[in-house]
Parts: sequence; C-alpha cells; structure tokens
Amino acid sequence: MTRVLVPLASGSEELEAVTMIDLFRRAGFEVTVAGQEAGPVTCSRATVIQPDSDLETAVGEDFDLIAIPGGLPGANHLRDDPRLIARLQKQAEAGRHLAAICAAPKVLAQAGLLQGRRATCFTGALDGTGVESSGAAVEIDGTVITGRGPGVAMDFALAVIEELAGRETREAVEGPLLRA
Repeated sequence: MTRVLVPLASGSEELEAVTMIDLFRRAGFEVTVAGQEAGPVTCSRATVIQPDSDLETAVGEDFDLIAIPGGLPGANHLRDDPRLIARLQKQAEAGRHLAAICAAPKVLAQAGLLQGRRATCFTGALDGTGVESSGAAVEIDGTVITGRGPGVAMDFALAVIEELAGRETREAVEGPLLRA
C-alpha cells in the first residue's frame, strides 16, 4: 500500500490539504496527516483539522510520498521546520516522491530539492529561492510534483495519484467525481 505523509502547520491551506487527503484515501493510499505540533491545526481560513499524528512522530517513519499543502503562513512554518526539511532531504535521497502545491514549493526549495527542476507554484512563492516557476497548473519532474494553487488542487492530487498508482487508479478515483 502506498504510504503518504501530509504535514500541516497553523495557516496551511485547508482546501488543498483536504482535497489531497480525500483523493489519496479514495485511491487506497494510507494517509497520515501530521500536525507540526500536537493537537488540532487551525488552517488559513479557520477550518480546524485534527491530525492523525504529530510531525515529531511522523518524520521517523518511511513514506512513499510526502505531500505538502500551501497556504500562508502555514508553508512558511513548514519551510522553517528543520525536522521536516531533514525528512524531505532523506525522502529525496531515497528516490521517493515529493509533492507541494501553492506556496509549499518554497519548502522543497528550502530543502534544496528544486534546483535544476521544473516547478510551479502560487505567484511569487518561489521568489528569492533561485527557482523559477513555470506557471503551469501542475509540473512533474522525476519524483517531484508541484501545483500552482487551490484552483488546481483536484487536478494536482489526481496527477499525484496517476504518478504513484497509474492511470487506472486515477480514472477509478476521478470517474465517480465527474459523474456526481
């Protein structure tokens, strides 16, 4: 089973987080939502999410994918967390997948994982990082997948599903959503 970590911090974008969590679970992935601190996380629009775990515990586990939602100041909090940065670097060294949407590609940039890669993000999120955003809705460059923002959250999550589990799984998840 594909294991996924979705880290959250105060101010994370709930639309992106919930969309990823929901669609990944529909795909049959085992998703662990980890709060930067223990307890509920208040997201950027005041939605409160109860994580499955805390980041301190989760970073010690192995995951096939770490998928980071954007939102401010959530992405900044995650960017500045040395535990997550170290875990992302280990994930990349192991050749495992990384995904970040909206402002969250700045977290991957902080970890040094976007140099020489195609990436996209919310306007201005990568300014000052030395990484240029393509402006595309979704970019896939090897094991790194980035998305532009909340308006493409579903397309982003479906692209991640296809990358990890194949076109058939994506279609199985997407089909009922299109017919609803």
